[in-house]
Formats: sequence, C-alpha cells, structure tokens
Amino acid sequence: MKNLLLSLVMLFSITTQSQELSDELRGVWSSNRTSYYVVILHDEQKGYEVVNFSFRENQTLNEEVVQEGKNHIKTKIVNPSNGFETTIKYTFVDGELHCQFGNNDHVSVYKRYSLVTN
Repeated sequence: MKNLLLSLVMLFSITTQSQELSDELRGVWSSNRTSYYVVILHDEQKGYEVVNFSFRENQTLNEEVVQEGKNHIKTKIVNPSNGFETTIKYTFVDGELHCQFGNNDHVSVYKRYSLVTN
C-alpha cells in the first residue's frame, strides 16, 4: 500500500511539473536579434508543437521535439532552403525563454509577445 501511495504521489508530482512547464513555455516568443518568432503550443494528447516563422523571410519552420526534460524541451530544426540543421534547447527562466542552439554555450533570450485583437 505504501508503494502504491508513493507511486501515485510521484506520478502526480511529475505530471504537475510537466504541466507547469508547458504553461510557462506556451506562447509567442522573439528576440530583438532575429526576425523569427517562436510559437510554442502544448496539448496533453499531442504534446508540444513548436513553429518558427518570419514575416521578413516569408518562411515557416516546424521543429521536432526530441527531448522533454523536467525544466526544458529540446527540438530539432531543419531549414530546407539552405539545409541548415541544429537543435534548440528551450528553458523558461524568470519569465524569459532561454534558447541554446546546438552544442554552443551561448544562450539567446527571448521575450513573450502579447497578441492583441481588435
């Protein structure tokens, strides 16, 4: 009985942490260093969907989620127009989205954008 109770508490804890991360990551993000916006969606059945788009480049790029961690998600992105391929690790830190590209130690900081409708 103790093992069952412990298992249920651990499962609830993992689900709660996962839900909290998805709530933090969900939204539209961008940086002043790029023309691309990142849209992160999350659905319990589908999991994460990550899409990059640029009005300037007139391009949309889909990312494939390759890893989900306790405090991050990692994606793979391929740009078919130039063959560029890399991974991106997204981590939510103090209201910002920290993006680490490839094996690089450099982190780009993205801010959440609010969508306003008329």
